[in-house]
Order: sequence, then structure tokens, then C-alpha cells
Amino acid sequence: MGIDLGGTSIKLGLLRGDELIAREQISTANCNEPSDAFRQAREFATQTLSANGASFDDLEAVGLAMAGVIDEATATLMETANLQSWHGIGFHQELARVFEKPVAVINDANAAALGESSYGEHRTDSLSFLTLGTGIGGGIIVGGRAINGSHGCGGEIGHVTIEHGPDARSCGCGRFGHLEAYAGAAGIVQTATELLDQTDQPSALRDFDTLTPESISIAADNGDEIAIETIRRTAVHLGRAIAMLSHIADPSVVLLGGAVTFGGNQSKTGRAFLKTIHEEAVRLSLVQTGSKLKIDFASLGNDAGMLGAAQHARQTARQADLNRSEERHHEN
Repeated sequence: MGIDLGGTSIKLGLLRGDELIAREQISTANCNEPSDAFRQAREFATQTLSANGASFDDLEAVGLAMAGVIDEATATLMETANLQSWHGIGFHQELARVFEKPVAVINDANAAALGESSYGEHRTDSLSFLTLGTGIGGGIIVGGRAINGSHGCGGEIGHVTIEHGPDARSCGCGRFGHLEAYAGAAGIVQTATELLDQTDQPSALRDFDTLTPESISIAADNGDEIAIETIRRTAVHLGRAIAMLSHIADPSVVLLGGAVTFGGNQSKTGRAFLKTIHEEAVRLSLVQTGSKLKIDFASLGNDAGMLGAAQHARQTARQADLNRSEERHHEN
């Protein structure tokens, strides 16, 4: 079972093998504490398994994905923009108490990366995933497993430094020059605002009461030059960050997901955005990585985190079984 715990909604899914047999969504606002969400998830699992000719005993493991910095040893939520009242809670312990099953907890961006690598259009054990939205999240898959790091910050590509000068923008984390300050939603709007202030050139962007990445995307679709340039600069910054990533993790595929993809492959603006990202990443990469690196939009949408959580639970449970088997072998 996969549970994707978000600030607004909680997505639930049950997998039999690689088949998603059922999904559900509940409101986070209706849950005063994690156990409320987990009890509803258990009820969903019990009812769904029964409807599919199985029982709760047949459930192998439960995986939980959630945003924020997670202490891997204790599965404690250390820091997040949402669910601040849940900081310091040991989610692994709480999940295990409610389900009485093997459980595993993973950061949501890592879960999305694992979901895409296991179930998406680009299935591979070497993949990096960038979530583009209010912030920039990231997940890195190496050898088919998500890299969390020693402090829960593995894959935090939104906080790589891409500008080092005295005018480098301040990131929401308090540091300067980070990718998120340029390619997060507020950074994209800031780029557009700066371009508008530098010229008297007519632009549809001046007609919006409030600029957003969506309004910038609409204007670009209609040929607005300042909107197009805003998106081009955003793509260049992302390409720089991906070039750094290619020299560290050397993924075979980099996928872009989230709310700010400017229409993705279905849009001329989205395709131009992707082309510029790829060109900049190749320009700055060693030929061994840049010439072979695939960059594309993610394919699983909102299911990626839930699917990745389920896959993480499966991997964790089976590794635990393997460890126990090896221990018994050594004892004998």
C-alpha cells in the first residue's frame, strides 16, 4: 500500500504486483493527527482487499510519502512548509502501530522519483526527478533505490547554488543564489517583473493584476516576447542545475514534474522550455554524460508519490526478509 501525505489531500493506493487495483483520496483537514489519516487508510485497505477476494492479512507492507526533511533513522518529520503541527512525530512508529505491518517512510520527492523509475514511461534504475512548483524538489534514484543522504537532504536540487555574485537572489531557506530562487514559482514571477521594469515594450503581462507562472505561460503561448524570455531564462537555470546533477549522480534520465511545466509536451511553450533546458545541460556537461542524457516530462502525475511509497515499502520489507534469511544462514 502507498500513502502520499500532502498538506491538502492524502492519496491512497493498493498494488498487487505492478497493478494499481484501487485508489482513494481523503482530506488532510479532516485529520487532526497522523493516526486519524492512518486509520482511514487502514479502513480503505481492509474494504478494498475484501472486495478483491483477499483479506487484510494479505497486505505485505505499507509505505508513506510526505513532504519535508525526514530523519531516516527514526522517520521523524524534521522540517516542512506544511503540517508544521506534526513536526517531531515519529511517523514510522505511528504507522506501524495503526497497521501492524512492515512500514517504510520516504520523502515525497524521492517517492515520486521512485514511482516514475518503477512505473512510469522511463523505467530505469538510474533516474533523477525535479518537482517544479512553489519550490523545487528533487529525488535521485541510484541502483533502483532512492538516495536520502545522511541528514535527509539527498536530492535537494532546489538548493544547489547557480548564481554566486553579489546580486544573487535570496532563497526561501535564507541562503543566496539557489535554483529555487530562480525557477520556483516566485522566482519565475520575479524574472518577469524585472524584465518588465527594464523596458517599455508592450506585453500582455502588464494586463494581469497578479502575475503567476500560469499567466506567464498563457502569454507565452500567445507569442508575448517578455513571457517567452522569462521562460527561456528559467529553463537556462534549470539546465545549469541538471548539468551539475549529471556530474554527481550521472542519471540516464532526468524527469520534470509538478505544477510548473508550462504545458509540458502538450504545449509549444512546454516543448520549447524542455529544449532549452536540454541544450543548456548538454552545453555545460561532459560529453560522456551530456550526449546521452535524456530529459523529459514525468508521466505519472499525482500518482507518482503514492506509487513510489508503495514501491519503497516493498523494497524495504523484502530487504528485511533477506537480512533475516542471511542471519539464520550464518547462525546455522
